[in-house]
Amino acid sequence: MKATTVLVIFFLFSSMVYSYSQSDIELFQLSDTNRKKAEKLFILGEKHIDNKEIKKAIKCYKLAIKYNPVYVEAYYNLGRIYDKQNKLDKAMSQYTLALKYNPKYTKAYNCLMSIYKKLGRLEEMAKHYKLAITYDTKYSWAYFNLAGLYFDINNTADAIKNLKLAIKHSPQYSDSYNNLGVIYWKHGKLEKAEEQYKLAIEHNPKHVVSYNNLGAVYLQEDKLAQAEKQLKLAIKYDPEFYYAYYNLGLVYLKQAKPEQAITQMKFAIKNNPNLSDTFNNRGIAYYQRQWRN
Repeated sequence: MKATTVLVIFFLFSSMVYSYSQSDIELFQLSDTNRKKAEKLFILGEKHIDNKEIKKAIKCYKLAIKYNPVYVEAYYNLGRIYDKQNKLDKAMSQYTLALKYNPKYTKAYNCLMSIYKKLGRLEEMAKHYKLAITYDTKYSWAYFNLAGLYFDINNTADAIKNLKLAIKHSPQYSDSYNNLGVIYWKHGKLEKAEEQYKLAIEHNPKHVVSYNNLGAVYLQEDKLAQAEKQLKLAIKYDPEFYYAYYNLGLVYLKQAKPEQAITQMKFAIKNNPNLSDTFNNRGIAYYQRQWRN
């Protein structure tokens, strides 16, 4: 019965905030009139996004680019729209244009890298994250996501290194501590894993995944009362988090409480019918109950 710990890999999608930039203005010599038209269309496009009027937003951004062909933010926002529509080629094209006109526009790197990850183009993903970091050495999300890439290819040393850099530059983000804890847990360093999960919770007292993972560590150490407490907190803050129900079921199995174990496994299956280990351990709980009877 193996407790489940969860690695969270998040890609940051910054909100559509207007920050006017004219990186190659000398190439186009924009008139004040065209610049103002583009700006008004961009702001109107954001209003359409807020109102979920996507087609109108696309039209506004395209017109803004027509008046200002180096409008980095317009390319970026178009990329985000296409990204959400899963039109990945179009999204990549817009992000690439944003970076063409402003190679230091790090938000576009992060979104572009998420597409590379979806497409399994890991070498390009790593290359562009590193490029983003050269323009912004304190870009914590690039370190965070680069660590996720290294984790996926079992490059533990570089994963740890980049997570520590992410924590250094953004110590308030609980996900970095959690993911570092997962790496330590994976390599049997339970004390270090426990320390990182506690730090994640310290920075975010409702960090559900870290409560679950801390509970999993305690379960592995047979600290069942402590495990139960942490897993119940995970469920308190997210009543649909199936891993916490599953792990709590394992706690009850170890405590020879088959009825409670069956109840938790049922909740886990309800919230994720594809969690195969749950069915197996629910079967064990039924067998344990029959045996005890």
